[in-house]
Amino acid sequence: MKLSSQRLPNLESLAYTATQRTEESTPYTTEMTPQSNARQMKLSASRRERCRINQARYRKRQRQHEEEIEKHISDLQEEIQELETQHQDMMRSAPQNKSMWVVGTEYFRLFRHGYMAPMVAPEPTLAEKPCIRPDKQAHVQLDYLQTSMTPDVTDGNVSGAEALLENWKFLSLNHDDVHVQLKRLEQVAHDSLLAVTTTSVTITENTLRQVYPHLIEEHSTLNAKLLNQRLVMRGSVRFDWDASCGRMVRVESQIDMLTPMLKLLGSLDDVAYVFDKALLTPDGKITAN
Repeated sequence: MKLSSQRLPNLESLAYTATQRTEESTPYTTEMTPQSNARQMKLSASRRERCRINQARYRKRQRQHEEEIEKHISDLQEEIQELETQHQDMMRSAPQNKSMWVVGTEYFRLFRHGYMAPMVAPEPTLAEKPCIRPDKQAHVQLDYLQTSMTPDVTDGNVSGAEALLENWKFLSLNHDDVHVQLKRLEQVAHDSLLAVTTTSVTITENTLRQVYPHLIEEHSTLNAKLLNQRLVMRGSVRFDWDASCGRMVRVESQIDMLTPMLKLLGSLDDVAYVFDKALLTPDGKITAN
């Protein structure tokens, strides 16, 4: 019997084939190099830093908002306390004529922020048109002056409700942020009240043009010193009451402009120059309109 010879496969070829099959069946993986790993860490750190900065900004805005609210609340509380004190002082004074006190306190409520422009009345309905003029304007301040004061009421310089209102208009339109604060109101005679006030105004370019025009033309240094400055002036208002008609006959105001001006300019000569040709006197009287 004859045995057939069979050739055995090459061992090296078998090993190569097995290696190839192993590589093909093994999933492809990317090995992180030191450079790419460092770059990834840097990007992560950058994102974390941006998040930290954004969170810090948000917390800062929140704190600022909370501080603003707290300050507003504090200001309101102080104002409420001041009004309560004024009310208690008035109640303790036990006025003999309550109407006189009502008119006096209403004056400061209406003129707390100076002159207010009239408001156009709402368009009347068809039923109202026969008795109401469509172009009528409501002016609360003028109505108050006309109903609470005599036709010839005076402030010592001018007479009549319209003239008093014009003085308020001159002061308010030629200054910014007018604020009149009633500090105290007391009865100084049977038919007289005396109010102690603080009036604050801001000097603007319009103030310099309309009230102190000579500074623009002649003295630019003083002009620059006054522009955008806030004047806080102490003053008083005296009310004289006519019990026979239940109205005020005299409302005389004065404010101390000299003291804050001197504090601002630092020289009496400069203050004298400011008021020399001004349309306001050092005690707040209007010299021309």
